[in-house]
Amino acid sequence: MRLTEKVHHILTNHLKEGDRAIDATAGNGYDTLFLAGQVGSSGKVIAIDIQDCAIQSTRERLESAGLIDRVRLVSEDHATALGKLIEANREKVAAITFNLGYLPGSDKSIQTRAESTEAALAASIQLLSPGGCLCVTAYRGHSGGTSEAETVEAFMRKYQTEGHAVDYHEPESSNSPPVLWVLMKS
Repeated sequence: MRLTEKVHHILTNHLKEGDRAIDATAGNGYDTLFLAGQVGSSGKVIAIDIQDCAIQSTRERLESAGLIDRVRLVSEDHATALGKLIEANREKVAAITFNLGYLPGSDKSIQTRAESTEAALAASIQLLSPGGCLCVTAYRGHSGGTSEAETVEAFMRKYQTEGHAVDYHEPESSNSPPVLWVLMKS
């Protein structure tokens, strides 16, 4: 099972009608579309991406599926956008997803960065409701990817020692496969 499929499997069992969810790195919109389907017509998803082309791709995917009304699209760095949501959001969210790295098929020089991701993860913990799920897939096979994955690991280990349930998944591979961290907020 690919890590993206594993995340969807985990969230299928976690999200329900009316929930709030965040796709912190919308990319081509696949996770956003999945989340919009899971939260149902009374739920809401916020999809964030720093690249306008990613937001446009996500918009088109949602419009094709008839789910655009369930999603608010935000074109901004994930740390900045999530920080603003802490101040504005009175409702907690049930799930937040991250796919770290770069947008497939686009400019590979535009990537998530360890410092910004660390701030975004810290904001995510504040936004999650008790029992909320944080899924972070970190791609290590590009410049800066290993450093960012190490930042995610340190973050997850810290919160694990504070009593949150944390799982780690790494596919068997001879190169640097992506890794998945799943945190369930206590």
